[in-house]
Amino acid sequence: MSLGLPSHLSRSANARAIATAARWAGLVCLGAAVFNIAVAALRGGGGASSWITLLTLVPMVALLALLARGRTTGLTVAYLLVGAVCTYFYTVALLAANPSYRDTQLFVVALPVVAMTLVGGTGAGTLAGILWATLGFALAEAAVVLAAQTSGRTFVPEAASLGAYLLLVGVLAYDGLTRGVRARPQSALHRAVRDARLVDLRREAIADLAADTHDTVLSDLLAVAATQEGPLPDRLRQRIDTDLHGLGALAAAEVLPEERAPGAESTSGPTSPAGADGPHTADGPWYDSELHRAIEAARDEGLAVDVSGDRRVIGRLDAAAQRAVGLAVRQCLVNVLRHSGSATAEVALSADGDAVSVMVVDAGRGFPSGGTGADRLGLRQSVDDRIARVGGSVTIYSSEDVGTTVIMIVPCPPPERAGGAA
Repeated sequence: MSLGLPSHLSRSANARAIATAARWAGLVCLGAAVFNIAVAALRGGGGASSWITLLTLVPMVALLALLARGRTTGLTVAYLLVGAVCTYFYTVALLAANPSYRDTQLFVVALPVVAMTLVGGTGAGTLAGILWATLGFALAEAAVVLAAQTSGRTFVPEAASLGAYLLLVGVLAYDGLTRGVRARPQSALHRAVRDARLVDLRREAIADLAADTHDTVLSDLLAVAATQEGPLPDRLRQRIDTDLHGLGALAAAEVLPEERAPGAESTSGPTSPAGADGPHTADGPWYDSELHRAIEAARDEGLAVDVSGDRRVIGRLDAAAQRAVGLAVRQCLVNVLRHSGSATAEVALSADGDAVSVMVVDAGRGFPSGGTGADRLGLRQSVDDRIARVGGSVTIYSSEDVGTTVIMIVPCPPPERAGGAA
């Protein structure tokens, strides 16, 4: 009877399934009783008494229709009480209209009893369901006994009503006894899926942390190497302190970038005031972006970086994509300082439909095709992997003595839906 659900969901799902089936089965029983009496009344066999018998079932059918739409304890209690009264008057009217009926061992008498038993046996658990079923069966049988005494007939239990009660109790008992057996494999599968997901999340977090550490440490070491002998400048010292505290916070939290607190997202470099890019006017998100900080950090390390294109397109990216692009560009500029031998670089920004393109160009030494092997952690992890994690792609063009061009394309909402677009 397993539904293939986790154990914490299967119990309530099974209970609802049994309850729904029981209510509809009860509705079928009442429908059969109404149909039987209506046919007899239309044929003229019972006269006005047949229509009176039919009317006694109307309140019971109405409450059962409400129960079929949604079960509540109050509505179930009301149905059982009203059903007991209706069953009594229904049996009295049926026996009075048919003098040939000598006892209550009749299928037409058992129909409302079965409806009472089945609908009464819908609870939140095995024990509650059995108690409701027993109460419904007892009230219905008591109503039949009282009707038999009122009509001067003999009470004889009907096998159909007793069989319905025993069947429902058996189904509920079986569900309760096998629930623990089903729960064990379901719980194991649920834990396995959860553990696999946690492993994936931890792997992504570790990869992101490794990329942050690589980018930050390498950039700070290059900045230190570019300074003259003696005490570090105050600005550089403050930047290194900020980077170290930021890396410590990320290592302690071990969270993904999108789960970090807003104040901890930009730990890879200090926020610089407007520099060569001009005053803070209409460029909006540009000056708050990780990309702007990466360019300013590269300029602090002695690289002349020229920015071209529309800088405002960076605002079309969400926070995670902005951060990924900024840190990837920072690594590209670090590679220019380390490997190219060029003192200048260009960062070009553009947007086309549902994508933002960022291109980093230098005219340095370059490297031969296929040069980004497993030992090139900077390009492989800090650029390729980082952009891929936000759904983007990276293309690298490079040749010796010509230079290197890195093109990053990151998806974004179209201009009409981009809330941050300028």
